[in-house]
Amino acid sequence: MIEIRDLHKSFGPLQVLKGVSLTVEPGKVLVIIGPSGSGKTTLLRCFNLLEQPDRGSLTLGDMKLEFTAGGKIPQRSVLALRQRTGMVFQSYNLFPHMTALGNVMEGQVTVQKRSKEEARKRAVELLTKVGLADKADAYPHQLSGGQQQRVAIARAMAVEPEVLLFDEPTSALDPELVGEVLKVIKQLASEGMTMVIVTHEMKFAADVADQIILMDGGVILEQGRPEQVLEHTTNPRALQFLNRISGEEI
Repeated sequence: MIEIRDLHKSFGPLQVLKGVSLTVEPGKVLVIIGPSGSGKTTLLRCFNLLEQPDRGSLTLGDMKLEFTAGGKIPQRSVLALRQRTGMVFQSYNLFPHMTALGNVMEGQVTVQKRSKEEARKRAVELLTKVGLADKADAYPHQLSGGQQQRVAIARAMAVEPEVLLFDEPTSALDPELVGEVLKVIKQLASEGMTMVIVTHEMKFAADVADQIILMDGGVILEQGRPEQVLEHTTNPRALQFLNRISGEEI
């Protein structure tokens, strides 16, 4: 289980998160939506301490971290948390000098200290899972954006994380490539992978999420089942955002 309690984060005078609390049960998918500047990506980055919160707590399974103003989380705790999470960025972040196979092997060899033979076997399995077995020897520049993002998902899965984190996984893709990435994420959801996803794809959010939170101004405006948040909210600001997004999708 993932549990966040009273999470605060500021950048200088700008208060980005203002006491956010939420829970993600094992095997469930949490989708975070909201306008630009709402704090959703900062919240996601706090899950694996790419951003360290100023105050609050984060629990992942049996691991609990407490954050205090001016306090510093030990590096060993940061590394331990990151070994239990996999992150997929909107810009892929693949190593350009490595093949798809090499990208998926790298974390297994350097972080998990697996043998190259074991890492290669796992990498081939994962590339097959995301539909890219035939691209194992291709370099990132030889792949489409959708293919690169699927390699990035395979790489994140390679370290066998307890939770996968997605930061706008389709925002850098041409529209015709979005579907192939969303299909892989839906497959992972159906297999019971715990995931936290920041996205602007409302139809996808409604389809894949067990729970949606809608953020604005560093707080959660609405949270609940997809139909509750997307169809039955009475919050004026939430309605304004959803109506604008709905207009853009038409």
